[in-house]
Amino acid sequence: MELILYYQSGTRSQRVRWLLEELECDYKIEYIDLFKGDGNTPEYLALHPLGQLPVLKIDGSAMFESGAIVQWLADTYLDKGFAPGIDSPLRREFNQWMYFAATNLELPAWEIMLHSNILPEDVAVKDIIPFATKNLLKVLTVLDEQLKGKNYMVDNKFGAVDIMIGYILLWYPEHVAAFPNLTSYCQNLQQRPAYNRSKQN
Repeated sequence: MELILYYQSGTRSQRVRWLLEELECDYKIEYIDLFKGDGNTPEYLALHPLGQLPVLKIDGSAMFESGAIVQWLADTYLDKGFAPGIDSPLRREFNQWMYFAATNLELPAWEIMLHSNILPEDVAVKDIIPFATKNLLKVLTVLDEQLKGKNYMVDNKFGAVDIMIGYILLWYPEHVAAFPNLTSYCQNLQQRPAYNRSKQN
């Protein structure tokens, strides 16, 4: 299988690269610079209609949305143990936290990032930041409770859910620091060799 990841450091494409490294897949990287307009070329828009990252090209066919790609990879390489089988009772919990990461966790985290660091001053709405921060802290409270007495989210085994959640948590060490279970969790994730390889350019 030929896998080509369209990638830029600091974007959701790192989720996909992290799992590819965990899986020890043979893959290629096409570097994209969204800030230089690479996502707006006709060639790239043919792969992702919104010009965003990531895109994973699989035997010439493009797939986008980081959560969908991470789940597809985990299911495709099911024998590697990054997702429970479709018939496993753990699959419900797996699906729950995969979607939780993409909705409840990512939404307030992205709003904070967008309005504090990405949008120009004349466009950013600073009043959104306290509201989004309050929502993020509620979500972190839920995750901290879920990780009580555990190292990982589902069945206490590292998997695709931890990549989905951990990627976002590692944006916000100053918020995570108030939660002891999340702090330990993030420290464990950062020690994984595949995570560190995924950050290399």
